[in-house]
Amino acid sequence: MIKLESRSGTKIYQVGVFMIHNVNKEQYIKNPCGSSSIAYWKNIEYNKPHNIEIIHERDFLGAADSSKIIKYFRLFHDLKDIALPVNDDFFVQNVNIKTQSGLIADILSKCYNVQYSTEFIESLTKHRAFNDELWIFAIEKITMCPVALGIADYDEKIREGSLEWIQVLPDKRMQGLGELVVRELLFRLKSRADFVTVSGEVDNLTKPDLLYRKCGFTGDDIWCVICSE
Repeated sequence: MIKLESRSGTKIYQVGVFMIHNVNKEQYIKNPCGSSSIAYWKNIEYNKPHNIEIIHERDFLGAADSSKIIKYFRLFHDLKDIALPVNDDFFVQNVNIKTQSGLIADILSKCYNVQYSTEFIESLTKHRAFNDELWIFAIEKITMCPVALGIADYDEKIREGSLEWIQVLPDKRMQGLGELVVRELLFRLKSRADFVTVSGEVDNLTKPDLLYRKCGFTGDDIWCVICSE
């Protein structure tokens, strides 16, 4: 869990790692995943945590013994040849953030085994890349209950979409729900974005990179995150 502080002073808590990179708009668009470990808009809005350093794997020479190193992949999608999946047991529904923030928090809490609050969920709607059309549930037809969540951001200034939260309840995994959510978000972004990025932990036991590659993401950029003790 990393604590970030926005330029305006608002504190936000997020799973993942964020780092401010010295990269301009043109450099980023030319090579999004190789020039920055995060979506471009986050470089503008967030301050770097003082105890975090992050280096592309190509430049990584090692770290002090007291440091913790976590590797994150970053992948790219050109938004070509996107097909919506067919799933007879589930369907996609827009999230009503005003009335369902508690439900979103509950799904994230169960997926991460970390307690999330409705205040945290609401904080995710305060940045410039927020778009409520990119918040979706996968609904189980039999129970009519949400069993998976997908949240993407869209930065209209550089026409970048970024997948931020793709979560399936533990007891509903291996049923195609991750692909259903990812492909739906890509389809919704196709008409507005030029490309989409996503990142995740390399050593995650759920192997999220395999899901994203199945959905058309490509790339081999790895970022080494160094957390000082």
